[in-house]
Amino acid sequence: MRALTWIGRLAGLACLLAVPAVAEAHSLDEILSAKTLVVGINPNLPPLGSFNAQNQVQGFDVDLASKLGQMLGVSVQLVQVNSADRVPFLLTGKADLMLGALTRTPARAQVIDFSLPIQTEALSALTKADAPYKTLQDLNASNVTLIEVRGTTPVDYVKQNLPKAQVTLFDTYPDAVRAFEQGRGQAIVDVVDYLSTYTEEYPAKTRVITDPHAEVDYDCVGLAFGNEALKSWLNVALYALETDGFLNDNYKKWFGMSAPYPIPVSPYF
Repeated sequence: MRALTWIGRLAGLACLLAVPAVAEAHSLDEILSAKTLVVGINPNLPPLGSFNAQNQVQGFDVDLASKLGQMLGVSVQLVQVNSADRVPFLLTGKADLMLGALTRTPARAQVIDFSLPIQTEALSALTKADAPYKTLQDLNASNVTLIEVRGTTPVDYVKQNLPKAQVTLFDTYPDAVRAFEQGRGQAIVDVVDYLSTYTEEYPAKTRVITDPHAEVDYDCVGLAFGNEALKSWLNVALYALETDGFLNDNYKKWFGMSAPYPIPVSPYF
């Protein structure tokens, strides 16, 4: 997930390694027998998960979980998690599958398993549709003001890679997007996929500038070690959902755009 510092990541890994596996994850046979698939969802991470007016959780992750349950022929039980809960819930058998922008990393791969990717995360830039900029390096100019959120990793990226640009910092994403819409800066450098939740209430037309050299992170479905039958089924199911367009359509539905960095698809996995 974006906006995590390396210090936070290392601290989080220390916590993960300290969590005992006190319960075993349900096998594929057990899930089929119980006719229930338990999926972890973060309801405070729009557009992946959020509460609607009826106080029900909706979003990209909810639709994906429902689709997987439909393909498996079982009902889906959603369990609410926050970012820190995701891996511990898998380790303790409280969830069969885990969503919530779970980025595949070597550190996490020491304690849980991952499916094929379901979405990507990488830094790009959000600018107005009629802005002249074509590449991220075009933003590296003294007459360009970038709007960023204080304490997030894109701030460090801007300092290192776009040092000539002026930077205005805000405390929250809603404040940053509002300032961008008001014309107080030319672009926002971030994982801009997540900004559609805030931009949709403004009339300005925007576009995304991607970086061909960007470091792309892959968000996957998490599951417990050793659950090989479930993992094998899940990967075949996700490949089918990627190739038949479901994942892309679901992404457009909730993010308001196609993924800036599409997932490379291969039948060999």
